[in-house]
Amino acid sequence: MILYFFTLSILFVVESRRSISKISHDEISQHVRTTLSSEGIVRIGHLHPSNPIIAHEPDVLKMCADDLKTRNILPHNYSLNVFTMESCNKFSGVEHAAFLHYIKNASVYFGPGCNNEMLVIGRLAPRWNVPIIAHMSGDDALSDRVQFPTLGSVALTSASEMAKATVTYLNLNNWDQIGIVRPSTGFERLSVFSLQHQIKKRDINLNVIVDIEQFSSPEEIIASGKLTLLRNQARIIVVELGMDIHSVTNFMLAVHRSELKTEEFVFVIPWLAHQNDHYPWEAANVDKQEVKSAFENTIIITAHGYDKKFFDEFQLKFSTATGVLANHYATLSYMSLYDALFLYGLALRDAFEDGGGYNVHMNGSLIWSRMTNRQFIGMTGQVLMNNKAIRVPSYATYHAINGTLKIVVELEAKNNDRGQCEKNEDMCSEHVAHETIQYYWPSDSGKLPPAVPKCGFTGAECDYRPYFIGISLIAFILTVGPLSYFIYLKQKERLLYDMTWRISRESIKLLEGKSRSEHSLASKSQSSGSFSGSMNSKQNGLIAAKQAVSNGVKLAIKRYQQVRNITFPKSELKLLKELKIMENDNLNKFYGISFNQQNEFIVMWVLCSRGSLEDILFNDELKLGRNFQVSFAKDVVKGLNFLHTSPLFHHGMLCLQNCLVDSNWTVKLTNFATEQIIFEKLDHNELRPYVNADSESADDVPDPTKDFARKKYLQQAPEIIREIVSTKTIPDGSQSADIYALGMVLYQILFRVEPFHERNKSINKLMEMLAMANDDDQLIRPTFPSSNTGEGYNLQLLSCIEACWLEIPEMRPPIKKVRTMVNANLKSTGKGSLVDQMMKMMEEYTANLENMVRDRTALLEEAQKQADRLLNSMLPKSIAEDLKVGKSVLPQLYSCATVLFSDIRGFTRISSTSTPLQVVTFLNDMFSGFDAIIAKHDAYKVETIGDAYMIVSGVPTENGNNHAQNIADIALKMRAFICNFKLAHRPEELMMVRIGFHSGPVAAGVVGLAAPRYCLFGDTVNTASRMESTGVANKIQISEGAYNLLHCFFPQFQMVERGKIEVKGKGECLTYYLEGKTGK
Repeated sequence: MILYFFTLSILFVVESRRSISKISHDEISQHVRTTLSSEGIVRIGHLHPSNPIIAHEPDVLKMCADDLKTRNILPHNYSLNVFTMESCNKFSGVEHAAFLHYIKNASVYFGPGCNNEMLVIGRLAPRWNVPIIAHMSGDDALSDRVQFPTLGSVALTSASEMAKATVTYLNLNNWDQIGIVRPSTGFERLSVFSLQHQIKKRDINLNVIVDIEQFSSPEEIIASGKLTLLRNQARIIVVELGMDIHSVTNFMLAVHRSELKTEEFVFVIPWLAHQNDHYPWEAANVDKQEVKSAFENTIIITAHGYDKKFFDEFQLKFSTATGVLANHYATLSYMSLYDALFLYGLALRDAFEDGGGYNVHMNGSLIWSRMTNRQFIGMTGQVLMNNKAIRVPSYATYHAINGTLKIVVELEAKNNDRGQCEKNEDMCSEHVAHETIQYYWPSDSGKLPPAVPKCGFTGAECDYRPYFIGISLIAFILTVGPLSYFIYLKQKERLLYDMTWRISRESIKLLEGKSRSEHSLASKSQSSGSFSGSMNSKQNGLIAAKQAVSNGVKLAIKRYQQVRNITFPKSELKLLKELKIMENDNLNKFYGISFNQQNEFIVMWVLCSRGSLEDILFNDELKLGRNFQVSFAKDVVKGLNFLHTSPLFHHGMLCLQNCLVDSNWTVKLTNFATEQIIFEKLDHNELRPYVNADSESADDVPDPTKDFARKKYLQQAPEIIREIVSTKTIPDGSQSADIYALGMVLYQILFRVEPFHERNKSINKLMEMLAMANDDDQLIRPTFPSSNTGEGYNLQLLSCIEACWLEIPEMRPPIKKVRTMVNANLKSTGKGSLVDQMMKMMEEYTANLENMVRDRTALLEEAQKQADRLLNSMLPKSIAEDLKVGKSVLPQLYSCATVLFSDIRGFTRISSTSTPLQVVTFLNDMFSGFDAIIAKHDAYKVETIGDAYMIVSGVPTENGNNHAQNIADIALKMRAFICNFKLAHRPEELMMVRIGFHSGPVAAGVVGLAAPRYCLFGDTVNTASRMESTGVANKIQISEGAYNLLHCFFPQFQMVERGKIEVKGKGECLTYYLEGKTGK
């Protein structure tokens, strides 16, 4: 076919030349003169397809040419002349291309819009050294630069690039097995043809290829059985039956109506050309909802240039410039044509700026080279040109959701470096995936399915026996369902009798020392527990807070003597079970009950560390601010609100004594639901008060006849008080009674006074008055203190408290309304929780303490450092560290060390003519200098006696032979120091020193316990002393052993032989003088 087209082109060229030969010699001469004199004029050959739909292509070229001029992209004095001729009509484009070259001297070609003519003209263009730019044809054959060396293309998409983008998306999702659906004929021009070659290089298996007649109906596709073939061999299926997405509509309808419409199938649809201005589900002759649903399992890949944003912007620009509203197909064609001329303008500018001159447009190959490896923003978005001057489009991956396309992955085009491109042509460009939406697939997890199902394509890889067993079990369960439900109810009832709240007596350890008698409320605030009683500060009552420990949990307990075995009715079992599992920040934790063991009945609650709220509020030594009162009030309301919405339904005995405060200053309600149980057991003589002077008191007994017990009953609702007074029993209580008691608790929290304090009547009398009141005139309620005696509070809050005290229970507000009123009218003055506010208030108080501790610590550390320095001056550091940690220091023999002695000449004479203070000052200054010298060397000052100074190196830390070098350096520096030393009180005195040292074995150890000293023993010490005593002033006398070490290992020291001298106890000894040290 290509050979045929090429032969035709030659014929057309021949015909054109024949036509040219008929032109007169004068016309040709005039044409040549015009050509040579028209520098800066680019003649554009526009091969316009004979298609009336795109009749305004010349207007687009003019619009782009004007933009290039306006934006100063064209070089100065350059102009563009467009010559438009017909193409794509019986091969007219080839003849007109030759005419435009030979007659019009065209410098560049745009078009034609058909492949057959493009393949011919593209081969002629390099012979004429003219670039040709395709804007509609994306044929892969055009990328062959051997046959088309001056051809460029800005087509929005091409089959090969679409195939690359599709492979990138497949790799992104780790899909390594796919199927392909393609048309029976003509698939060579589609991307699936290139895709088959691409996947071979990417380790993707092509399991199945299905060919389908392009215009088959859904019923014909289903009847063909090809969908079954796909289902058995693939789950990821690439479907391309034509250039436009409308070509796959019937296939997707067939999928929708068959068994392939499930979440485990993904249909990837490459959309090469947008030939329609509507989606398949917007067509006029289809069931729109069915088509929408059919495309829900699809992933659509198309070029980014087709984005509606770019389309609308160009359509507006074109219509404004020409007054013509182009249709969808024409607008897309015009956008690409605009980008083609814009690319040429950029290439022309670059070639001109590189020194090409005003005739640079005649060099087609140079202009073509400037079109490669560049990018710009055109009418179709980002235009990225590769090394072949072929556009590499960016793609977008869409998912259809109810007819709306949403971008889920962007496939951004990117040129790779030239080195990669030269090694592998396929690596010249790539698509980089960017996920914009995750979890979009219509599955439970939102994730895309794998390429191969868990059980394989046919399900043969899974064992279905468990499913059959499961079905059998379900049938069995359905058969025995009623029986199972009955068993469940019985089991639930049995669990009720398991009594998880029952505690073994052996696990409870009583803390006898914790039961104390207290006579002041200040001390009572330290005792705590769910059952901590409290009294008026004027009373000297006995308060017991019996404590125990069980499994490491501190508890507050109540003990009773058990008269006979106890059994709980079902109602009480349910109540205790609810108590055990109940959890809330403002409720105290019920721990359990021990009964029917050792004739004891013990009720246990978790211990609260700060006692009852009564202990806190009526402790005059505690200065509570408004923040505390607000927090306490809100905690009580929250706790009661939880109880009222729980299965317990109400508290039953809410009072200040049953509000405990934990270590975080959080109020917790306690004793809910248990006092009625205990009273009932006492009333039936199953329990007896466990009174002991050293432990519990009668306070543990909920006896309404006791005066101290009546104090908490005084805070109860009138209907409860009437029952107590008349029957001497404690009723069950109700939510409305809790609301009345809540009003009493809030009253005491806000004003820190007891109810009815202003009446000065006994508790018995007050209870009688409350019980006997039968009309409004006889009702008594607490009165609010005036603002000068307490905090001023909002009138709404006080009205809410009064509403809680209404005589008729049904008229009292519910707990939710009380909570709303309290939250709205009680505001703390600080931010954060009460503990946060307390910490903030205590920061100033603790600041001084912290500073004091810091100062004391600094003094202590300094004292410790001084002690360490003193100890280190008396003993070597390693020895001192061992003694500080209590380790015994054993005497040790060292094979070789160097010992030095020094003595000040004339010290006796100087001492006799100086005051003691001057002598001490003189020695301190001198020895401080010696100490500074020693500190710079690995040596240790053993002791000083008068003016004598003793130093050792190599003990207690052995250092090889370096001890000789260290002592030699110290001796030289000591002598230099003395030579420059001046007495403060006798500056004219010339100071001289005798120094001697010897190297040899020594023994060392700590002597003494009260005043330990580190001492050296052995002949080496004596010899070193003799070296000093027989020495000469301002000379350093060393023994033969020291000389040998220095001479062998440290030759930088300068030594001279003194000769043999008489040494006491040693006889004649050969000695040397250490004179100095060379710089080497």
